[in-house]
Amino acid sequence: MLQLESILASRLKSLPAFGGWRVSGASESVDGSAVPAAQVRMASATGVAAMRTAAQLQPTWVAALMVPRGAQAAAALGEALAALVEALHNWSPGAVDDRFWTPFQFASIQEAVFPDPGLVGYEVVFTTTALFDGQP
Repeated sequence: MLQLESILASRLKSLPAFGGWRVSGASESVDGSAVPAAQVRMASATGVAAMRTAAQLQPTWVAALMVPRGAQAAAALGEALAALVEALHNWSPGAVDDRFWTPFQFASIQEAVFPDPGLVGYEVVFTTTALFDGQP
């Protein structure tokens, strides 16, 4: 499930709207002071269906966008938000390590809170689903 992190980060890095941004996965070691930045992470996972020998899991993936506050912040965030939703909604990574993932579905956008008052940003949430085999 966590293998999706690097795939999502690579997808965002390839988008023109993220040129000049530091794009990373949450498990990567990066310079946290470099902005603008986008970071992808799995926030949680729920079971959406349980069958006798398998479980269908739905992880929640978050892309956190952060930019310095200022005259260009809203424009930069607006462009990044649009590109992010357009690139991920209904996109599927397909089979990853022999597990098929359903297309990503947009769930929400919420304001991000940073300890540095000089930053502003938003978290964009998506879900996807895959089947995990249990014991026979």
